[in-house]
Amino acid sequence: MPLRGGDVMAELTKRGSILCQRCGRRREERVCPACGWDSCLIRISVGGKYVKMYDYKGVVFSHAYALECLIKINGEIRDGTFDLRNWVKAELAKRKFSYLWGQWIQQKRNKMEKGKFSPETLRIYESYYRNHYQSLADKDVREIGLKEIQLFVDGLTCSEKFAKNLVDCLRAFFAWMCLWEKIPMPIFPEMEVTSGQRQKSITYEAQVEAIGRIPIQHREPFMFMRECGLRISEGCAIKINDLDIPGHQVLIQRTYSGNRLTETTKGRKRDWLPMSGVAQGIAEKLAKNRFGENFLFINPETGRGYRAASLRRYWNKYAGTDVCVHEGIRHSTISDWSRSANAFQVKELARHSDIKTSQIYVHNALTDLRDVVNRGKVIVLRSDANPIEAKSDK
Repeated sequence: MPLRGGDVMAELTKRGSILCQRCGRRREERVCPACGWDSCLIRISVGGKYVKMYDYKGVVFSHAYALECLIKINGEIRDGTFDLRNWVKAELAKRKFSYLWGQWIQQKRNKMEKGKFSPETLRIYESYYRNHYQSLADKDVREIGLKEIQLFVDGLTCSEKFAKNLVDCLRAFFAWMCLWEKIPMPIFPEMEVTSGQRQKSITYEAQVEAIGRIPIQHREPFMFMRECGLRISEGCAIKINDLDIPGHQVLIQRTYSGNRLTETTKGRKRDWLPMSGVAQGIAEKLAKNRFGENFLFINPETGRGYRAASLRRYWNKYAGTDVCVHEGIRHSTISDWSRSANAFQVKELARHSDIKTSQIYVHNALTDLRDVVNRGKVIVLRSDANPIEAKSDK
């Protein structure tokens, strides 16, 4: 037997009631006949307990809007898709970008306290939210898709590289939500950096000259890090017990993140690196009669281990070159290695996580060979039978 109009409505709304917000009386009229109030609330039973909803997404329930929402709720209940978090105001707030971002950052902070996440990276993420993500803060994360992310990107006025960093951070955040909150992963726009400035490098001779301008009491850290191709923050963190002097190697297993010493490197690995003769000599000299947890390099001005900021300051003040300390020490050394080593050897020495990075260095080294043939010098090409002399074109 087909349902009549009233029965159909009862069936569509049987899981829940519409009540007056003021007096709590059941309502079927636009205005409450008992108190004259027009705003409504929805009451439903969830897990044997009554739950009251006074609005949906900030819109107060009129009777018509409450009826529309109650019909939708009943449909979701019948389909098995009903989720209270999609309807209750307090739960909806937990779907906002700002709330879930806070949850994600707290997890990162917990990992940092255990030495499993970089304090400096955490600081950068927090600055991203404070300075760039405010336009997303009040949005429901389920409503952030390709369009919203593209509009966010289009509104940025920073460099392509920095914009890509912002989007990569968002991608990591949404990947966490996909697993943690079971929220679908949105599609992200393709980010391509086309205007990035190539890092500068200097020759070994120029490195020696630059370090030679630094006051003698501060030179040895720079010399050692140059020989091993270390990051400044890694070199500061080397301790005496990281040295294997008989084996001519050093263990790189910790770094500074900002001013905080972390027991992990950028790649979260422990790597033994061979020491050159120069590095070996420095290690033997500084480690003599010293043991254990003492830092290898001690700043004579403070009596404590160097900090990366101090070494950067010395380099900027004394080195007399327009390259930064990272370019002048690590980048230049890897570039120099790349002229005589293949990509796999460069990857091991530089501790790159991806060989593609090492291949870039080798490719750039091959490209730089054009400088050799364009210096106006006589290049002698010899074979067994014919020595050939050729001048390079100018």
